[in-house]
Amino acid sequence: MTAIVGLTWLCQSDPKTNFLRPDKRAEWIFFPAAVEVKARGVANLDTLFRRDFTLQGPAQKALLTVRAAKQIQLTINDRKVELVPNHNWKDAFTVEVSGLLQDGPNRIEARVFNDNGPPALWLSLTGDQLSLRSDKNWIASFAGSAWRGAAPAFLPRFPGRGNSIDNSERTISSLTNVWPLWLLFGAVAIVFCVGENWWLNRHPANVNWMTVIILFGFAGLWLALYWHNARILPALVGFDASHHLNYIKYIQERHRLPLPNEGMVMFHPPLYYIISAIVLSIFNLTTADPSAILLLRALTMLFGIAQFVLVFATLRLIFPKRPSLQLVGGGLVAFLPMQLYLSHYPTNETLAALLVSASLYFALRVTKTSPATWKSYCILGLLIGAAMLTKATAILVVPFIVLALARQLACERASITRWAGTLGTMLLIATLLCGWHYIRVSRYGSPLVGSSDPVTGAFWWQDDGYHTVSYFARFGGSLVRPLFSATASFWDGLYSTLWGDGLCSGVSDLSVRPPWNYNLMCAGYLLSLLPTALLLIGVIASLWQLFRELRTDVFILVGLSLAVATALVYYNLKVPCYGSAKAFYGLSALVPLGFFAATGWNVVTDGRKWRQLPIAILLAVWAMNSFGSFWIYDPVAKHVITATHFSVAKNLVAALAEAKKAVAADPSNAAARIALATTLDDAEQSSEALEEAERATKLAPQDDATHLNLGMLLFKQKKLERAIEEARLAVAYAPENTHAHLLLLVSLFYHNEDPVDAAREALAVSPYDAEIHHLIGVALARKGESIEAFQQLTYSVMIRPDWTEAGSELHHALLALINSSDAAKLLHQAASSIPDSTVALDELAWVFATHPNDELRDGREAVRLAEHACALTKRTNPILLATLATAYAETGNFSEAIDTIQESISKARSSKSADAIALGEKFLGFFQSNKPIRQDPNSR
Repeated sequence: MTAIVGLTWLCQSDPKTNFLRPDKRAEWIFFPAAVEVKARGVANLDTLFRRDFTLQGPAQKALLTVRAAKQIQLTINDRKVELVPNHNWKDAFTVEVSGLLQDGPNRIEARVFNDNGPPALWLSLTGDQLSLRSDKNWIASFAGSAWRGAAPAFLPRFPGRGNSIDNSERTISSLTNVWPLWLLFGAVAIVFCVGENWWLNRHPANVNWMTVIILFGFAGLWLALYWHNARILPALVGFDASHHLNYIKYIQERHRLPLPNEGMVMFHPPLYYIISAIVLSIFNLTTADPSAILLLRALTMLFGIAQFVLVFATLRLIFPKRPSLQLVGGGLVAFLPMQLYLSHYPTNETLAALLVSASLYFALRVTKTSPATWKSYCILGLLIGAAMLTKATAILVVPFIVLALARQLACERASITRWAGTLGTMLLIATLLCGWHYIRVSRYGSPLVGSSDPVTGAFWWQDDGYHTVSYFARFGGSLVRPLFSATASFWDGLYSTLWGDGLCSGVSDLSVRPPWNYNLMCAGYLLSLLPTALLLIGVIASLWQLFRELRTDVFILVGLSLAVATALVYYNLKVPCYGSAKAFYGLSALVPLGFFAATGWNVVTDGRKWRQLPIAILLAVWAMNSFGSFWIYDPVAKHVITATHFSVAKNLVAALAEAKKAVAADPSNAAARIALATTLDDAEQSSEALEEAERATKLAPQDDATHLNLGMLLFKQKKLERAIEEARLAVAYAPENTHAHLLLLVSLFYHNEDPVDAAREALAVSPYDAEIHHLIGVALARKGESIEAFQQLTYSVMIRPDWTEAGSELHHALLALINSSDAAKLLHQAASSIPDSTVALDELAWVFATHPNDELRDGREAVRLAEHACALTKRTNPILLATLATAYAETGNFSEAIDTIQESISKARSSKSADAIALGEKFLGFFQSNKPIRQDPNSR
């Protein structure tokens, strides 16, 4: 109940939680850009929402209520609506606006800004004979894009044609491809289940031995899977694989632990990485060696095997002399797709889950042996400490183990000495083992630093960027189009990553996804409804049992499961992106998962053979399908993906060899031809590359990838007319392919055609693409449209602050405004609609504060722009503070200028910026002499 109240408060009231609270008076709307899985930097981009409406007479009363995620500028009939600043964007503004309305046509425009999510609007306008609300009837333009109809935020978002995560796999179409294989699986399952039943009926004393044989059989299958896939799977596949390898590399090279701000995953506790570094060093390997990847995969595979062995052992404690329950629960965990795919990668998840499972096993052993020995508590303390030294989420199991053991000690009426010697010793050992790490990182603001915390130095967000009630209320997308169904809902995200590799191991482009058997996997999501039903029935039965009788084992397992579920929801709310709905974040709950499956089986079958046999057969088919999903046998996909990874690593000889193998495996495969053409081009064999690309288009004339590849090769060979033709075909076949749009734009630009309209269409697909903004800005500048060119180049610099070329083009666009015949007017127009770019704000404020021409200087406008720039950086940038001081000096406020420039010098000294220190000291002399700064921007 406490968790529900806390999560509800986050959704309704916390401004740092991007949850769009529902209100029936209107709908939240946003711009319908394509779904993208790329991480985006923090940039305060804006969407302009517009609605035209007609009044038949003057409005005597009109009440406007509005919310915006997260800032808003509102006009009615080009007249500004004054809104009182609100500290919480979730709270509504309410204002009377009848004086701004007119008889006849009216227009309302809302410019909404958001720095870590798509700008969203909720608006209601009611009055005499007037009722207007934000809905799909509005139109919107995102950062200068083409206009589109606004989309309701409560609807699910799916990738369209050409999107990097769009895929053709559907559960039903996959089922039509794999049903013969399922019949074979069914036959094998019948033989296995009937044969096992026959054997056990005649040899009842061998039940335990049969269980052990089956367990060893499962382990043998895992080892065979590893051995088969080891050299086929590309090296850098897996969720954050490169970042995990960087952590290990850091330890190997520097012989010390990194700090949270030194890399993407450096905030993680270090045990897994220390073990990995030691193992690699023993074999004289580094993370750059191909053999090192195989060794690390072997390590995680062994952790996975040990994990399901522990689940079997724990279920033997809970269900003694119930081998069928042990087999159901343990078998489900052994063939759980989440376990299978995650154990192929270097990751700390499997070790953390293993140590939590070991902690649960020993905790349950302690509760079932009375009185437990001091040694058992010490082992338990070591396991808990090691688990928390591997992943911080292991803390979720601690309170339930502690409460269960405390209850046992209370029931035993243990003395204070025994409490201290057992439970106290366990907690002391665990704290000593892992506490130093959390004390070490706590100086960054919290001992539990995460990937989304600013201290890591990574400021990012991903789609959707927000959540709604409907996102948590719906389910079903994963049963139709399972891959990347995490964009549809929270439950689809969990389902698709629990019963398959629904996020394709974290890739942002399906062309480089792991070469799993996706037909088996996608059809398997339908089969997984059976184990899902068993799990849900097991959860309900366990909760009912817990309410009837407080059993220690049930309490620990149910408590951990609820804690993990709450943590998953909490994390998904705080980091509202498609990738935060991952089932394997709850990998530490595999013991409860096996327990619930066994309990569900027990409830459904009720010990009746006629129920057990068909369910056992279906579960066996599911297990074989899960295992087969990750047994790589597609030679074309294998060679294409390997060639791509070799190309990225600049190993062109190996890449070319793999691409040729892909073509040899299936000469009619267009993807193989594309891979060969790309690799030949990288190897500077241009004519051969063009021939392969043309063969690919003939093989798949309606495939956007073939036209895109051919167009790119034509562009490189400066055959622009044909490149434009191929790019247009690629865009037509794949409207959401950003690369196709970019190829069309650059081809038009260099062919001296106007690309602006095409660029606006591209922005409607991908408004966060800095290259598109840059290109449209340069094109507009070439046409003499300086103000909009300045705005588009500002967007480009906002999205990629370190892009030198874009910054230079922005400066040239500003000079074009300054040197125009109507410079003063144009500069003020640019200032009135400038995006929240500190670079652009600083440039424009500097011109207003320092230009030698009196007509172009405007001290008050310079102060406004410079103060805004400093506010965006929380007054930490010494250069921006120097510009603000210069603006104060232009207004004659030299005392404020002196204080601000001294603040700038102080910040510069803290950051050891010699240039900023010299600039500040130079300006200080001017201000102390009551002299403003003057500088011709053409010489800056």
